[in-house]
Amino acid sequence: MTARSGPEAVQAVMGKVQYLLLDFDGPVCDIFAGLPARTVAASLRATLEQAGAVLSPAVRATDDPLEVFRFSASLGSELNRLALRTLTELEVKAVRTARPTPGAVDLIERARDRGLIVGIVSNNSVAAVTAFLARGGLTDRVAYVSARSTADPSLMKPNPHLLDQALIHLAADPSFALLVGDSVTDVEACKHAGVVAVGYANRPGKAERLANAGAELVVTSMEELVVPLIQAH
Repeated sequence: MTARSGPEAVQAVMGKVQYLLLDFDGPVCDIFAGLPARTVAASLRATLEQAGAVLSPAVRATDDPLEVFRFSASLGSELNRLALRTLTELEVKAVRTARPTPGAVDLIERARDRGLIVGIVSNNSVAAVTAFLARGGLTDRVAYVSARSTADPSLMKPNPHLLDQALIHLAADPSFALLVGDSVTDVEACKHAGVVAVGYANRPGKAERLANAGAELVVTSMEELVVPLIQAH
């Protein structure tokens, strides 16, 4: 599939949207800019192993904390809940040194000024997202945060659960909503929920992967999404 890109394509998509939903890590900020993901994954592994967990070779090798958390579901409810608590604490700590994505704050503020409803849909914890919004003075700009709050990792994207939860809370028509995400799982969740998928290709090779997954629009910077809002002002 060939995704659209460029100013005209951005204008066409943004001109119809009423609900602007954003993935958190990537489109809004780099949550692990100061506390690296590999460090968080290692800390989470150490906590589980100290509690008696036996980890698979793949989990011992991964730098992705969410993959460690996903694996914890196979370790029983007690270790799964321990993983949830530990990962949430580490994410909240990471938020203190998270780096805002260029253009993201401007996009959120201009979207609200134009009358769009803004929401966050994230596999990261509710606590981390709300802490970041408070740190940046954005709490009143975001209408709803739909993020990880339970120990069941199967409810994370690509499952559309979090996206559906946001749509229901906001009473949003999916055809007038879009989600900006930087991963294939974001696009897959959009497809299940009937929401327009906008791929944020913030690294080499991502544009093709996001397009192949079915993103309707691919941008390489969040600033691209701000331009139509400025022009419409």
